[in-house]
Amino acid sequence: MNTALKNIRRTPFQSLSTVFVVSIILFVVGIFSLVTLASHSILLNFETKPQIIAYLKDAHTTDQVAGLISTLTSTQGVKNAVYISKQDALELYKKSVGNDPVLLGTVTDWGIVTADILPASVEITASNPKSFETIVSIMGNSDIVSETPAGKKEIDFPEDVISELTKWTNAIRTAGLLLIIALTIVCILTIMIIISMKISSRRMEISTLKLLGAKNFYIIKPYLTESMIYGLAGAFFGWVMSYITLLYSTPFLAPRLGGVISFPVRPSIVLILLLALLIFGLVISLISSLIAAARFVKRSK
Repeated sequence: MNTALKNIRRTPFQSLSTVFVVSIILFVVGIFSLVTLASHSILLNFETKPQIIAYLKDAHTTDQVAGLISTLTSTQGVKNAVYISKQDALELYKKSVGNDPVLLGTVTDWGIVTADILPASVEITASNPKSFETIVSIMGNSDIVSETPAGKKEIDFPEDVISELTKWTNAIRTAGLLLIIALTIVCILTIMIIISMKISSRRMEISTLKLLGAKNFYIIKPYLTESMIYGLAGAFFGWVMSYITLLYSTPFLAPRLGGVISFPVRPSIVLILLLALLIFGLVISLISSLIAAARFVKRSK
């Protein structure tokens, strides 16, 4: 450790530039990790809500509804199917509009909103957006699903929204993974070049140690330690920048994503991110220094 710190003090600008590069790279890795986690939470939030709503005719019977739900729940791709009665629909409507007297009909000529004017429905949650077509086909063939004056079944499902959201989520994950891979290669090359330069600059000293019988691992151990210091320091500063970015973006994100993602972000997630970045920084620094050391050992034979 003392030798590693001495090597760092001997070339402060190289050391600072290495820590800076590693910090920026791990900052980007941290941000993309948080973005990927957020996009996954948003997609999961949409997927766990009722995605298909079929409105039923007023003349439906309990047995007909039970048969339809039994057919749906036995269909592959259906996670859940729930019957919403007229009274349930009224309670949901009141909950959604709050105490607004206009929407409740208490100050209009339309009359107070009652359960009789609201349709019963079946709400289906699909396990996969690819199942929408099958579910809609089953609902379309049911006799108790109501129809519009044009003869079209009254079935609501945001297929395009879920499909586009899934595409965007997959695109973010793919782009983030490719960027992280590219930046990781840059980070490894940067540390490897710096360590190689430092080993080359101490060639005479290393030759003397070898003449005295020092083993290769003993010689390169300070450089491995130095590389680990770069990786851990870069990971910590990258985490600090990620955390500061998260804190400053919370006032902007909370009003828009507060219903999907809890703000402020839980401390456990922040600590897990710190641990993950430290491990990642440690791994890439060890890989870099080992490659540089292997090249030195190979040339010195």
